Amino acid sequence: MGNFYDHWLSAHDEWQRQVAQARKCIHEEELQWVRTRQDYRAALLCSRANGFLTSGDIMLGEIPPRWNTGKHYHGEEAIYIIKGRGCSVIDGKRYDWEQDSCLFIPFGVVHQHFNLGEETVRYFSVMAVALEMFAGVAKFFQFEDAAQTHLHALDGIPYAESSIDPELGRIIMRAGEAPVVPGEKMAEVWSKQEDEYSKTLAAEMRTPGAKGHRSRMVRLMRWQDSGFQAKEVEISGIMYDAPGSNSGKHAHMEAVLYTLEGEGYSLIDEERVDWKAGTLIHVPGPQTIHQHFNTGTVEARHIRVNFTLRSKIFQPIAKRVWPYLYYEFSRQEG
Repeated sequence: MGNFYDHWLSAHDEWQRQVAQARKCIHEEELQWVRTRQDYRAALLCSRANGFLTSGDIMLGEIPPRWNTGKHYHGEEAIYIIKGRGCSVIDGKRYDWEQDSCLFIPFGVVHQHFNLGEETVRYFSVMAVALEMFAGVAKFFQFEDAAQTHLHALDGIPYAESSIDPELGRIIMRAGEAPVVPGEKMAEVWSKQEDEYSKTLAAEMRTPGAKGHRSRMVRLMRWQDSGFQAKEVEISGIMYDAPGSNSGKHAHMEAVLYTLEGEGYSLIDEERVDWKAGTLIHVPGPQTIHQHFNTGTVEARHIRVNFTLRSKIFQPIAKRVWPYLYYEFSRQEG
């Protein structure tokens, strides 16, 4: 059976074995929707509970017209509004939002979401519950259950004076507020950022003229001056890939893409994974070699997620063993 050190020596080989067997994607039609105390309708997208070898947890939630979610608190959460409009009461302040808004819920802050429109709200939620459970700090507390919104439910709740809370940092970035960086400018942006994460990027990504694998990027929580203070989870931004484009073969720590629009496929350790609107793609890492192909006739649009345990902690400190690599440069077919 060996001793503890033999176990340590074999740890990476065991990880690679698990990676080979782990789930790499989930499609909309595979989701198992449930009713919870917090959500009228919710589905788990990416978690160890549904077969992904991940350090985080991602779900979809839906709020019907004239309904609200439950009221609760838990660890950090990043939210992207896929469709609909409404508001959230976060730490006693009201923040109104619409489609394509990004919200951040700091650790332990009480919050609740309301649908103020005529269509069902769908939101994309990123948390790190498994990590918090491992560390013994996972705590959910439910004050109220999901319900139809009372006529005067929002009476007396003050609007937040700013999107940035003086103590908690940025809470919301609304549609149109996020900077948009063209693909040909990405390397220029990376070369000017000197944070620990940016210093670990492949040299090709910091070379003038380099495009990475996007025709443009809407920068959300990854933007250095965004004001978000997330430590566990991050919705980096929205990646756009032109029809016929190929990302180029590259490798990095764990990342997740959720396709909002478009179709194509990815090669993840040479395994083909087809995607379309409503597909989540998981790149487990570390250094999982992969590339993405847009085979459709429209620009592909993806939410990009980082769990910061790997991207902001291990990517900087383990860069000698696990460097960010580019094997082939991105290109446009046609």
